[in-house]
Amino acid sequence: MLTKVLAAVGVSACALAMASRADASWGFELGIGEQGLGMFSDPRFEALGLEHVRLVVPYDVACRPGPAQHYVDTWLGAAERAGARPLVAFASSWRRWGLPSYRTYLRCTRDFHERYPWVRDFNPWNEANHGSQPTYREPRRAAGLYNALRRVCRGCNVAAGDVLDWWNMRRWLLEYKRHLRGHPRLWSMHNYVDVNLFRPWRLSGTRRMLRLTRGRLWISETAGIVYYVREGHLGERHAAAATRWMLSLPSNSRRIRRVYSYQWQAECDPHTWDSAWFRPNGAARRSYRTVVAAIARERHLDAAATRALNPPVGPGVTDTCVG
Repeated sequence: MLTKVLAAVGVSACALAMASRADASWGFELGIGEQGLGMFSDPRFEALGLEHVRLVVPYDVACRPGPAQHYVDTWLGAAERAGARPLVAFASSWRRWGLPSYRTYLRCTRDFHERYPWVRDFNPWNEANHGSQPTYREPRRAAGLYNALRRVCRGCNVAAGDVLDWWNMRRWLLEYKRHLRGHPRLWSMHNYVDVNLFRPWRLSGTRRMLRLTRGRLWISETAGIVYYVREGHLGERHAAAATRWMLSLPSNSRRIRRVYSYQWQAECDPHTWDSAWFRPNGAARRSYRTVVAAIARERHLDAAATRALNPPVGPGVTDTCVG
């Protein structure tokens, strides 16, 4: 379905229409979501100076020693050394897919907070209204996870929702909101559909999300897609045009405070997903050059400073097809 709509829209025409809007001054902070560690040793990450990063972790990672815990220790340690602020999104255990009980989730997230007290930004459950998630038919229980995490860390930024701009978003959110304690002033969503279908603002799921909520909104995951198993190869040209659209949408609302693109570097075998700024060998894609150009306009950089945002690939860049 996505591919057919994209063909009808016409990527080149969209790119021209988007350019002027992307020039507008940003009212949001740009971040990056990435599961891999190579980003932190890449000189381009340091050059960009991105403050915000996002990681999806098993909800039980801090209460169950093992490889997952070691990896999260390493990843968050690298983020801390880089001076980046992580947004952590919880998801199913690596041991078993499914929703934990309220008590188990409370215990494990409390352990997480004690183990990593400097992490202050959270999504209670990643992409909670999507069919791949155990929260898909359980908005009431998803609300309970939000309530639990707020109880664990009262001073943290706990973003309610974290929903995809999918067909069921409105219905799911209305049921979810009925079971929340209090009235959240921070929400999050993923707007992949808006971005990759080039939806105009008045028809967008992002606008719908804002109308259903109050307070700030973080776009906690979004990107121009290169490859998706259900749609096939959309390509780097499409991803770059969608990246321009991604950067333009927040100008429609001051309530959108952060945008996290996903992901930094493609896996060697994408399996089901690729929306990365860099190819597996570390080479920059059009999407990254689009981001660099937008940042240069936003920061009023001269030509030399703009070139510095995209230094040559060197020994600090990981090839995901090696090792």
